Amino acid sequence: MSRDLERVLVETEDFLMRQIGSNAARQAHMRRVRRGFGEAFGRGRRAAIIFIGLIFSLIIASIAGASVGFFTWLIALPAFFLAALVSLSFPTRGSRRREPAISHEEALQRMPLATLADRCGEYLADRASDLPRAALPAADQILARLSQLQPHLANLRANEPIAGEARRLIGGHLPRLVDSWLALPPGERGAASENSRRISESLDIVADELAEICRNLDACRNSSFVVEHRFIETRYRDGELDRE
Repeated sequence: MSRDLERVLVETEDFLMRQIGSNAARQAHMRRVRRGFGEAFGRGRRAAIIFIGLIFSLIIASIAGASVGFFTWLIALPAFFLAALVSLSFPTRGSRRREPAISHEEALQRMPLATLADRCGEYLADRASDLPRAALPAADQILARLSQLQPHLANLRANEPIAGEARRLIGGHLPRLVDSWLALPPGERGAASENSRRISESLDIVADELAEICRNLDACRNSSFVVEHRFIETRYRDGELDRE
């Protein structure tokens, strides 16, 4: 009995810390709120356009000489309102685009490098509340590294080795790891479970690998600068000495 109580207390603490104490969890909550408001606004705007458009069409028809009397308006207005109301139940086009039929991993792998890190960050932040508390520091580090990498990945050529390494890790290994964790039965994802420890360790490794990619990118940029510096010196300073 005491073991069961201890397990419940550990899992309750884990849940509260995931919801309150993690920057990743807060980002996920704010992102869901913004998406909810955006979707509600989009549906309301579409319903208003439908209602106004139908009324405007009826006005044009009456101006053009069609027989539009009081009885027609009496029937048309409730029908127009009902059509607008029904449209509220359908998702907007943008919302449908965010729900691809393919897996998250495949969707990320198909994305251009210019948007890959940002979209992977959104993917991870949306799932932060489902991660164990022990994994949240690593998730926060990953989100910070992805934000740091994004502007530099946009400038990489697709055939560069570091671009392929980043795509495999960000667009393949990371989402596959998180998806496989979420696919486990809830009973195997408890705060004190072995799987909880494993996902935490795996995300730590991913965070370290992303840090290594950041260091490699810094080294590449420094090397490129040194090459350009030497070219300018050779081309102009040494060239001036030769001309003298």
